[in-house]
Amino acid sequence: MSAKAVYIIDYSCAKPPDETKTGLEAMFFFLKNMGTVCDRDILFQSKVFLKSGIGEEAHVPRPNLTKGRDLLSMADSYSQAQVLVVGAVDTVLKKTGVRPHEVDILVVNCGLFNPTPSLTALLVNHFKMREDVKTFHLAGMGCSAGLISLGLAADLLRAGRRRKARYALVASAEVIQSLYDGKERPMMVTNCLFRSAGNAVLLSGRKEDRERAKMEVAHVVRATSAQRDEAYHVVELREDDEGIVGASLSPQIVQVAGDTLSMNVRSLAPKVLPWTELCKVGWAMLRAALMRRRKSSSPPPPYVPNFKRAFEHFCVHPGGRAVIEGIGKGLRLSEEDLEPSVMALHRFGNTSCSGVFYILAYMEAKGRLRRGDRVWQIGLGSGFKCVTAVLHVLRDLDCRPDNPWYDCVHRYPVKEELSKQAHIVPLIKSVSQLMGVPNFKV
Repeated sequence: MSAKAVYIIDYSCAKPPDETKTGLEAMFFFLKNMGTVCDRDILFQSKVFLKSGIGEEAHVPRPNLTKGRDLLSMADSYSQAQVLVVGAVDTVLKKTGVRPHEVDILVVNCGLFNPTPSLTALLVNHFKMREDVKTFHLAGMGCSAGLISLGLAADLLRAGRRRKARYALVASAEVIQSLYDGKERPMMVTNCLFRSAGNAVLLSGRKEDRERAKMEVAHVVRATSAQRDEAYHVVELREDDEGIVGASLSPQIVQVAGDTLSMNVRSLAPKVLPWTELCKVGWAMLRAALMRRRKSSSPPPPYVPNFKRAFEHFCVHPGGRAVIEGIGKGLRLSEEDLEPSVMALHRFGNTSCSGVFYILAYMEAKGRLRRGDRVWQIGLGSGFKCVTAVLHVLRDLDCRPDNPWYDCVHRYPVKEELSKQAHIVPLIKSVSQLMGVPNFKV
């Protein structure tokens, strides 16, 4: 028996204030001003920034740059949450005309900022939701938490159908904590990648909402490789030798991400691939088994299905250029397929649990989402986890003023690398000379 349909009525992505845009020059300035980061580590982070694929307009809240870790307060993080979570929820409720007291299920996720009362309580209080609204707060689940929350909300709607649950609201946020100013380079990388963002998604389990819905949630599939120590420790929040807290990213992250995605694909493929592709997969597996039995010294390479026969659009988690390119290579995707993910990384940075919806908004702003299209969202997060969602587009979609790309999509796609742009080259040269490293190269 097939699962009951769940629809995405609409979604919204927060767009932080323009004054929080943080480019390379600002990063130079604020890291130098901290007084605790040596010149060579500043240049190392600048090099990571230039290679990351992030542009000059991604957002970092000013208190995080100007105050330092010892002076940041709970009020600063709450202020971010108000802009990101409350702002995104307010937008999606206004877009859909749904009133706060009509929401039956509320799921919120945020990786590092998890206050008491929770962010779900913050939303219930701010919007004065019903006393019987079912609330869930997911914490510490990393960049895949957005799609985990989507799957949880969809399952709760299906389970609550008999109790007449109609609307589920999912809110995600990347609330930036203080910059890491210690001496361990694997922990410095997060300063260059993660940026402030948030989104909200309104779901319905009612057939009568199909006509106004944008998409249908067809599948949400999860896989975890936390059984393996290497995968478990590849992304973790920890203290360095001096007791400074930061998130550490292992160089093995691309390999672990690919392995965990492969686990996920093994569960997803039978649900989405046409029978011709499944036959090719079956034949490749049989051939490999026969070669192993014969103890062949050169077994055939594994067959990679053609996922373009199952999907028109791909949202690959914008965790960094290496992650996007690694996943794209493994799935045999073209530059055109990866363009939305690469551009979302360029404009907004690694927006963690919200990233795949900024990619979706890019596709919508470009007018690429048409009725009948199928979208594959791929979320990757600490643990290590891979969560994928399959969405079916129910009507032609275009760019509206509330889209975060509305005022800038005409400038994309961007082709030139940041390190080669005219205003960046002399900046790198002059700053590196001031710091005593005249031969610094990206």
